This record gives sequence, C-alpha cells and structure tokens, in this order.
Amino acid sequence: MGSNDAPTPAAGPSPDAQIPPLTGVGTPPADPTRDTSVSATTAARYTIDARSGLYQRTRHGHHGSGSHRDSRRPNGRHLSAHAISRAKRSRQLWATRLIALTAIIAAVVLAILLIRSHFRGETLDAEAGLLASEVNRVQNELEQTKQLLAAQEVERNTLMKERIPGLAVLAIDRIFDVDNQYVKKLSFSTAGPGDDKALACYAVLKNTSAATISPYATILLFDRKGLQTGAARLIREAASPPVEHDMLEPGETRTYSARIEPIRPDPPFYFLVETR
Repeated sequence: MGSNDAPTPAAGPSPDAQIPPLTGVGTPPADPTRDTSVSATTAARYTIDARSGLYQRTRHGHHGSGSHRDSRRPNGRHLSAHAISRAKRSRQLWATRLIALTAIIAAVVLAILLIRSHFRGETLDAEAGLLASEVNRVQNELEQTKQLLAAQEVERNTLMKERIPGLAVLAIDRIFDVDNQYVKKLSFSTAGPGDDKALACYAVLKNTSAATISPYATILLFDRKGLQTGAARLIREAASPPVEHDMLEPGETRTYSARIEPIRPDPPFYFLVETR
C-alpha cells in the first residue's frame, strides 16, 4: 500500500443483511438441520364455514396456495363427473343384463310349457283314441245286445201267440186295426189323476152283415209271462153316445169306451179281443 492511497474503511454490516435473531437465556440453539423459514414451510390453519359448519383446511406457502387450490377444483369436478358417468354406464349394463336374463328365463319357461303341452296333447290324443275305441266297443256290444233282445222278443211273442191265438202287443195311444168280426178298431190310453191312473180302452164296432146282431166283446190284458192282468166288457152302458138296447143294426157303427180294472200288479204287455 502507498502513502497516497486512502485507507479502506472497514467492511461493516450490509443494510440488506439478515440480522440473526437474538437468543436469550434458556432459548435452545437453532437446529441447523431444520428449515424454519416461512417461505420453505407451509402453515395450516382451519376456518369454519358458516353455512356447512365444517373446517376447511387452506395452505399458505411461497408457491401460491390460492392458485394451487384453484387448480385442483376443476380436476375434482372432472373426476366426479367421470365417476358418475361410470356409475351410470354400470347401472345401464346391469339393467341390460337383467333384461337379457329375464328374457332367457321367460324363453326357457315358455319352451318348457310348450314341451309339456306338446306331450300333454299327445297324451290327450292317445287317451281320446282309447276312449273312442272303448266307446265304439261299447256301442257295438249295445247294438248286439239290442239285436239279441229284439230277436228274443220276437221269439217270445211268437211263442205267446202260438199259445194264445189272437194275442197282440199292447201300445198306448195307438190305433189298432183289429177287424175281429164287428170289432174294427181299438186303442188304449191312461185315465185317472196322479198315481191312481188306470188303463182305458176305446173300440169301434160296426155291423157289416145284413142281419141285426147283439155284440158281445171282451178286452183281455196279459203281462209278459202270459198271465191275465185285467179285463173289460163292451156293454150297452159303455156305448158313446148311450143307447137303449144292445142290438146293432146292419151298417150301424157304434163307439165304446171302458175302464179296465187291474187284477194283478204286473203291468199289461199284451191284449186280446174276444168276440162271440
């Protein structure tokens, strides 16, 4: 250094230099490994939202907490909309699967019902065929039985007529052409109230001869065995209209009616007209 050089003032503290904090008695020494600067740490504080009553946590730091918080909100909304869309698609997928499963179950049930109805229809057809065959068999047997009974009836009537000549099968409300001498026609009907009904006969007599005759006709009834069950005589009192004498003039026609009282409980089956 020369004599002309001005002395260099001693370097003092820089006004921009950071003054270290004062330490007092009992103050622990600063940990050189711990970063205590406000710019390097982030202080957390909680404020109460007056509407929701919840604590909201905000962070302050040298990186700008406001911008960091605002940058996260849109992302959160995006994630929430994405989750809602995924949930909606999932529900739609499950609904589609449920509809498909229901359709499959309905198709299976319908197929089972169709198969059962098919087999049931075949069973019913088989049963109907067997029933029709059985009905035909019974009808054939019935027809054979009827033919046999008819043959037996003819045979019995033939035997009865051979046994009692002039015997005829009785029928109600039928006009028989008798033509037994002067008895020309004969019919039968039931007469009387309720269970007290009796058999009545109606006869037409005509004198076709040239002489006067005194008619004497009797109606006899027989059961199936040939036993007599009743009789009625055509007398003057049975004539309609009433007459004063029994004589029947030539060409005269007279109508008679008489009630036949039963003498046996068996119903009549045959009748016979006796004249003299």
